[in-house]
Amino acid sequence: MNRKPVLNTMNTCFIYCRKSSEDKDKQILSLNDQERTCADLAKDNGFEVLGIYKESKSAKRPDKRASFKEMLGRIKKGEAKIVLCWKADRLSRNAKEGGALIDEVDYENLKIITPSMAYDRNNSTFLFIEFGMATKFSKDLSDNVKRGLKTKLQMGHYPAPAPLGYFNDKAKAKGAKDIIVDPTRFDLCRRWWDLMLTGKETVESSLAKVTKMGLTSKRTGEGVSKTEAFRYFRNIFYAGMFDYGGERYNGAHKAMIKLAEYNRVQEIIDGRSRVHKNQNNYFFMKVLKCGECGSSITCEKHTKNYKNGNSQTFVYARCTKKKGECSQSYINADELEKQTIAFVDSLRISHILIDWIRSVLKRRNQKEFDIEKSQKSKQTKRLQAILTEKKEVYGMKIDGIVSEEDYQKEKKRLMTEEKQLKENIGSDGLASWTSIMEETLAFASNVTQIFKNGDPETKRMVLRILGSNLILKDQKVRIIARKAFIFLKTAEKVMNGEIAWLEPKKDPISGSYLVFSAKDSDMERLAGIEPASSPWQGDILPMNHSRGCRGEDSNLNLTLFRRPP
Repeated sequence: MNRKPVLNTMNTCFIYCRKSSEDKDKQILSLNDQERTCADLAKDNGFEVLGIYKESKSAKRPDKRASFKEMLGRIKKGEAKIVLCWKADRLSRNAKEGGALIDEVDYENLKIITPSMAYDRNNSTFLFIEFGMATKFSKDLSDNVKRGLKTKLQMGHYPAPAPLGYFNDKAKAKGAKDIIVDPTRFDLCRRWWDLMLTGKETVESSLAKVTKMGLTSKRTGEGVSKTEAFRYFRNIFYAGMFDYGGERYNGAHKAMIKLAEYNRVQEIIDGRSRVHKNQNNYFFMKVLKCGECGSSITCEKHTKNYKNGNSQTFVYARCTKKKGECSQSYINADELEKQTIAFVDSLRISHILIDWIRSVLKRRNQKEFDIEKSQKSKQTKRLQAILTEKKEVYGMKIDGIVSEEDYQKEKKRLMTEEKQLKENIGSDGLASWTSIMEETLAFASNVTQIFKNGDPETKRMVLRILGSNLILKDQKVRIIARKAFIFLKTAEKVMNGEIAWLEPKKDPISGSYLVFSAKDSDMERLAGIEPASSPWQGDILPMNHSRGCRGEDSNLNLTLFRRPP
């Protein structure tokens, strides 16, 4: 880059001072002390100070210090060729900004002078070491903080302000503070839980009672707000545990209630919130559509009173007719459920086929474990090679062999590959896949009982898993079974000898033509039993899988039974 010449740059300088809250070294001077030391240094050497930059910020991450950025910009413009600082680590604790300064020293004759050392192009290696040590110190400090926090969590110490009814013990040293009982609020808070456990109180009514008893908020000193009250009853801390960073830990603090009491209150609160919602909650609602007009299916209750004083309630399913005129009539809900159970049972897979699939998987899994182990070993070696390449390309950039642009491109490529390798090495692979397979096989063999014994939401989930385009027309339930289950039922019939296709038949999933027989090798091709190193892909997920149904329009996909095209 061509720079405009600036007169007397070899005698002009900037002073840079920095002190961060991360600096644990008590020997580090204050900003004013650093400035005085550097000013004396400038005076003794006859330097003209063009600017003094002071900031109280960490240098661990690049591009976070406005003053440093401004100073570096002026250096690149050629306004000064000297930087005075108390120690080199005041300038940088990260590779990016440290590298930028070293480039200026090596290629633009910048000098960095401290009370004990002067760095120029002849000894820039020492500056490289100084910045490297500062970067390592910063990383070590971060790792130590994280390690200390993890230890604290495992010991049961809650690293946050104590909730209502408790105090943080300020008498102890920082990092060793326990959470202790608030003597003025603890018993009253416990009384609040007792009120909810009677089952007769709501959060609002119990809040009114404990407010009259004298319970106040720690934050405001006034009555507890409704929002704080709901948050109070959702906090597992009171049962002797706490959540932090997405994980749950056993607390070292004194529990206010038992876990069973906590769970009971959750049921009471959740049950009340669902009372109105579940008054007409039949399984066919939200999943069935009218086959004529496409409107939703709802239910109606009709009560018939008899002369002897008895009465009987009947439930009917019918079209809501919200999309216009529709000629469809109602159907008794019991009859609708019978038809649905018949459909579900028709897709239940026998234990014979389930056992056969398990035997095939058991035979193949050991080979797949060996393949996965070999793959991860190669990936680990490649990861080590990438670390070496990153160091080499940085050295080439420092030596001027590659440009900044080429360096950034290569660095980005290596980091992308490194991230992918780490994810692959850390994945469960076959073990996770095998677990999902077991869950799905268990679901397929017990689907009828799961449907019969399930609540309305469970029944809806089963229907979404087994089929699509669920409609009610002419008092008949019509459901298109998903291809994976059609495929398995076909395989079951071939295995049982119910059908024997000697001529090529069209595969119901891929549309290709195959010859089916009961031989193991052919059956494995039929059932799609493929090595786990090339995961299968199908149409559904087991009900208890973490990616299971999450709503009316959930898209259910299975990682089994069929490989991607």
